[in-house]
Amino acid sequence: MKRAAKLCLRSLAGAALAFCASAIAQVTPVADGGAAAPDEWLLAKTGPRWFQITQPSPNPSALNTRAPSAGESALVDRARALVGQRPAKAFALLDGNTIVYSAFNAPADSESLFFGMSMGKTVTAMAVGQAICAGKLTLQSKAGEVLPELQGKALGNATVHDLLRMASGAAEQNGDSTIWTPEQTKDWNQGLLNLAELIATDRISKAARGAFSEYKPGEVFAYKSTDPMTLGLMVSRATGMPLSQWIQEQVLNPMGAAHPGLYSQDRAKNGLGDSGMRLRMEDWMRFAVWVKESSKRSDCFGDFVKAAMAKQISNDRNPAARKHGRMFGGYGYLLWTENTTAPGTAWATGWGGQRIGWNYGNDRMMVVFSSREAWIPEVYELARDWGKAAH
Repeated sequence: MKRAAKLCLRSLAGAALAFCASAIAQVTPVADGGAAAPDEWLLAKTGPRWFQITQPSPNPSALNTRAPSAGESALVDRARALVGQRPAKAFALLDGNTIVYSAFNAPADSESLFFGMSMGKTVTAMAVGQAICAGKLTLQSKAGEVLPELQGKALGNATVHDLLRMASGAAEQNGDSTIWTPEQTKDWNQGLLNLAELIATDRISKAARGAFSEYKPGEVFAYKSTDPMTLGLMVSRATGMPLSQWIQEQVLNPMGAAHPGLYSQDRAKNGLGDSGMRLRMEDWMRFAVWVKESSKRSDCFGDFVKAAMAKQISNDRNPAARKHGRMFGGYGYLLWTENTTAPGTAWATGWGGQRIGWNYGNDRMMVVFSSREAWIPEVYELARDWGKAAH
């Protein structure tokens, strides 16, 4: 596994925004026995010319700062110690749109673009919600109805609701939830891979098989890139624009992004819906605040976000048997729920220790970027206590 990580890092040096491949069905880097996000990947500011440079919102939203209260000071000290002793690259404690603590570890700084890894799935979820509220899709829209190349395939029978819950029933691929083969990874790096064609291949669009029969859409939770990538393609087709443009207009603009970002897509402008998003730390914080504020609204999108942050399907009851999200008992719409350490929270998660955590009961939030996954249980412990802190 360590040799695979070294090979992966070598590949990253030449294509910083690409996924790495090895012969062990593991295309994301590892280190110290767990998920890793090397600086060459996590912090790269540029990508291939066909990636989309996103723009600041016409109306950037404000982020305030304040000193911690007496009830918060010990928690800020804990956060400071974690940043100093663990492989964190950026860390923030938020109370609504107010930053109570934030810090960076070199080479990361306030101008770095942070690759959200699978936190980009949550960005895709918000884009789907906006498409539903614009009348472009419904929760019952089937993939094959929107994407003709999936008609007659098992994946084509999955609805938006199924896909948001990682319950398409489609075959699983690599152990890290990715669906690339080594050859397809090379094609992606060179701009030769078309994501719509990839999703339609029999290998990816066929049904997974259970003990007795093939799984049907909605039957079982299986965390994999297939479902959010399919959703990204559906949003693009339903709205008649590239996913990156829809995200610009319906996520980045309303959340009030203050700086340019970067979005991964193929040469045909098919967006990488399972990841794809790179933003500055402060804009990831703006995303977190926007999601939280949206969840309070009594309108179509507010109802969608509330549903997204609530458990929609169960992870395996036995934590030891969970292939992914071992510390989570449930899953919402491309968001993890029922954290065993921090009850009453929902999480966007990314490979190597990328996290956004929301507390259901108040406006306490946490945003973390890391080069290693292993210390994240301590993040959940702090999130639990941050949610209880007195102002």
